[in-house]
Amino acid sequence: MTDIKTTHVGSLPRPAEMMAKLVRKQEVTSEDLRQYLVTILERQLSLGITYVNNGELPRMDYVQATVSRISGFGDEAVAPLPRDLEELPELSRRFNARNGLITLNPKAPVKLPVCAGPLAYTGEASLREELAMMAGVYDELKPAHPDAAAGGLFFTAPSPGTVALFMENKHYPDDQTYIEELAAILKREYDMIADYGFQLQIDCPDLAMGRHTRFKDLSDSEFIDRIDLNVHALNQALASVNPDQCRVHICWGNYAGTHHCDIDLKTIFNPIMKVRARYVSLEASNHRHAHEWTVFNELAFPEDKVLMPGVIDTSSSIVEHPDLVAQRIFNFAGILGAERVIASTDCGFATTASATSVSGEVAWMKLATLVEGARRASERFA
Repeated sequence: MTDIKTTHVGSLPRPAEMMAKLVRKQEVTSEDLRQYLVTILERQLSLGITYVNNGELPRMDYVQATVSRISGFGDEAVAPLPRDLEELPELSRRFNARNGLITLNPKAPVKLPVCAGPLAYTGEASLREELAMMAGVYDELKPAHPDAAAGGLFFTAPSPGTVALFMENKHYPDDQTYIEELAAILKREYDMIADYGFQLQIDCPDLAMGRHTRFKDLSDSEFIDRIDLNVHALNQALASVNPDQCRVHICWGNYAGTHHCDIDLKTIFNPIMKVRARYVSLEASNHRHAHEWTVFNELAFPEDKVLMPGVIDTSSSIVEHPDLVAQRIFNFAGILGAERVIASTDCGFATTASATSVSGEVAWMKLATLVEGARRASERFA
């Protein structure tokens, strides 16, 4: 029997004790983090998830954690407002506080650093500390979970285009120079992660969500040109990483909008498949994109790639039935073959530490049904 493997996109709800300390502005020590990490990794392994990570616990969000390791960012600019919320002011007014890395209500803008000077990588020590802690805890836990631990660890980092999507360029002469400089900087981070033996996951909302946020004034063809620029820079940054050790996550944004302005998967399919990574993670189960599994009947998925479709919706508190999860997996595996599908989530559950769209107790129920759904799908292929 082919056992269909499982994973998730990266961010998991932070433990309640950790959130309480953050709200009270109390210090979260290295020992605290290690304790929380033991709990998070243990829960993933106990559920039987194949490829696990640290839940991005040490970070407030996945982009600014990387930016904090790069000098040259300063000042502030307002994060972009998605086109769907721009068109629906009544809905946008319901968001009265920061939610993620984009502005959801023009009257409550998210402020983000901008590139204000020459960039330089300064965060090797902090990155190595985060990597070493995850590896150490995992090595302690995996003897008790030999089956689950047969998969391994993954570690997330944003693409050059994603950093540029959120952090405006106020220093370099043009966007291409900025993207290329970011690629050269981030190459050091990618190489260090890969050197630890982990799967490197590159987060690329710039290749989909970018269309209706930063680049909402472009035409689709102009946005495809932007994808080509970003993918070329990313591939340069990944030049030293074995594609078999690399996964790329592409999404339209894990925020509570209507998403009626999302660009279709079919439109961006061919250019995004040029990323130098064997594993491709895509949103595939929320109400806007659940139908797009049929695209894989129409367009050729590269033979050297493995798909990690989202079969769990991370923007809803409704817990999927395992049979629905199995059905979603089977849709893809029936086209590509079970060995070319790894069941995953649509996006992260907590793209920022303060994100609360799905509570921790619900997130863990969803991850449990992910594993059970994969088991049932595997039985159908037996």
